[in-house]
Amino acid sequence: MSDTVLYIRGGFPFPGVEIPDGLIRDAKVLLGLDIELLESVRHSLETYEGFLDRGALQQVLASRIEDPELCRALGRLIVNIDEHLRRTSRTIEQLLQQIEQWLQEEENQQKGLLSAEELEELRGRMQLVIRPYPGLNRQAKARRLSEATGLPLEKVDIICDLRPVFDKDRENVEGIIPYTTLRIVCTGADGLPVALDAVLSQQDVAQLAKASSDAQKKLAKLKALLHEKKLPIPHIDMTMEDEER
Repeated sequence: MSDTVLYIRGGFPFPGVEIPDGLIRDAKVLLGLDIELLESVRHSLETYEGFLDRGALQQVLASRIEDPELCRALGRLIVNIDEHLRRTSRTIEQLLQQIEQWLQEEENQQKGLLSAEELEELRGRMQLVIRPYPGLNRQAKARRLSEATGLPLEKVDIICDLRPVFDKDRENVEGIIPYTTLRIVCTGADGLPVALDAVLSQQDVAQLAKASSDAQKKLAKLKALLHEKKLPIPHIDMTMEDEER
């Protein structure tokens, strides 16, 4: 009997409506904020001219909200819902309907996280703040472009080893060969790792080091040029330095 492997992209189709408890807790932050303040936040995000990554979003919110914990909760809410709506191709109205269905389940009612009255008040506030802001659209587009140009790199290893050279009778070692293997592991389209092993000569190792050094110089020049032209660089995995991760 042969084995069958089933690949499922996205969430596993369990019965019921799945709404994370954390999303409800973050959404309830909106109930404690004035409508005027939420309108000010919306205006600041709508007029933001750069790429709205999580750090930039927190800076915008901090300019309007003094409490750091409220800023973090509201930032999580905006980013998580934005990513969810893009991934599922749904609207905020459809998400609110999903939350309403979630609340109708007895198990979720017993949690006491959200009442029907609070949900009714949340409707207008979430529709006011959760929007496809231009900065979020630019950030999502930059992330898509970076992922569409090739498989994401997971790991690079350069393995140095010694290979013995035996005599004809396999009894004596007549010599040793230094052996170098380059292993590159990428994430495939199905989310599973894809590995490539390449044998490197000593000349190949030197060329690889030089190519890496040249690439660092080119990237530094390109970043300087973009800074001179006042063109923002999106804060995504492809552009972040080690200390930023």
